[in-house]
Amino acid sequence: MEKMNRRKFIVNSVLTTGVILTPGLLQSCKNDTNVVVSKRNPNFKPDIEINLTSKFGSVPILPGKPTDVFNFDASLVKGNPSNLQIIPDSYLGPIIRIRNGQKIRINYKNMLDQESIVHWHGLHVPEEVDGHPRFAIDEGEEYVYEFEVNNRAGTYWFHPHPHGKTGPQVYFGLAGLFIVADKEEDSLDLPKGEYDIPLVIQDRTFDSNNQLVYIQNPMERMNGFLGKQVLI
Repeated sequence: MEKMNRRKFIVNSVLTTGVILTPGLLQSCKNDTNVVVSKRNPNFKPDIEINLTSKFGSVPILPGKPTDVFNFDASLVKGNPSNLQIIPDSYLGPIIRIRNGQKIRINYKNMLDQESIVHWHGLHVPEEVDGHPRFAIDEGEEYVYEFEVNNRAGTYWFHPHPHGKTGPQVYFGLAGLFIVADKEEDSLDLPKGEYDIPLVIQDRTFDSNNQLVYIQNPMERMNGFLGKQVLI
């Protein structure tokens, strides 16, 4: 008998019963059961510790009225000042800089009026600190991330990952760079210090009041869309 996995079972069930799969039925990332929020491990000794908060804000992106955005607000609890770079008057950021092999603790607090959680895009981390949607926290709650960085040198990034809200939360500004350095990179003849400048290029659409416009019609939701302004 052929071994049947979960996906094949669902497909065969649909074919035989004629069930229409709705988004609610297909929802596999969202877990409605209560999840134990991560707490600080007293045995974990971080080299770097950062407080990170998602909140509402406004920044002057275009001439005229400031743009309402979502912001990551960050402060360094432990580490070298170079580990955390705040970008003044930017809707993006911060930049976290760390070396391979270092341990980091990030105390994330959600101050939005909607659930959120942070995913460390491209990092090799344990499942419970990967920012899966089922770990999303509500307004006023905190999630503690503790992990050792095992990635080679590279430019990674972090962003929200709540079910059904990832797109708009990232679009409205919740994104920052996570830059890893290592000995291999140190040995290369690459630009360093003031000559090593990370760049983020994004396309965004604004209305007549300088406010961000996300999705305007169903086709854009299905096919994606290009913003009318390029921001660097």
